[in-house]
Amino acid sequence: TEELDEGIELEDFEIGASQYVTKQQAMKIYCLPPGTLAVCSYIEKDNPRQSKWSKMKLYDRSEIRRRARKRFGGLNGLVEERRKREMKRFERDFEDSNDVFYNNKRQKK
Repeated sequence: TEELDEGIELEDFEIGASQYVTKQQAMKIYCLPPGTLAVCSYIEKDNPRQSKWSKMKLYDRSEIRRRARKRFGGLNGLVEERRKREMKRFERDFEDSNDVFYNNKRQKK
């Protein structure tokens, strides 16, 4: 199903980007869970890194964008969700690094 995206506000990284996104990009950039991706249309292509690996699923960017914005209440909601997830990752990494330094200090005693 080809749709015209005229009138849709694109984010900077979407301008001139491929019409397809990988599963990893759909989950990270558009914050969609695997269950949502399971009902999205996709095409399969040989994996460019290793032809013996399983085929890559490439999802239509406009469908992924539409589902993500609907899920998070528009562009601003999606941007905010992405920001929250980034902060959560940062905080988790920060805690992990503190644990490493704390454990190293305890072991030296």
